[in-house]
Amino acid sequence: MLSSIATRDTIQEHISEYLDMMENGEEIIMTKNGKEIGRFLPRGKVVTLIGERLKGILSKEIDAAKVREEMLRKKYEIAD
Repeated sequence: MLSSIATRDTIQEHISEYLDMMENGEEIIMTKNGKEIGRFLPRGKVVTLIGERLKGILSKEIDAAKVREEMLRKKYEIAD
């Protein structure tokens, strides 16, 4: 997914251009004082974004006991 980063003022001044970009599937990241304050996602891309973040997690079979053991090892710094 393509992304553009713009300040709140820039988006406000050029809203029609940013709307066109979203219609073409582009994500717009809005910033204020150099920090992200929000995102505009094209319709239908929200599920894709969540899927991208979960990629590789849900597709694997998970052994709950093994995951728990690994988490406890990390938490308590247990070495083999």
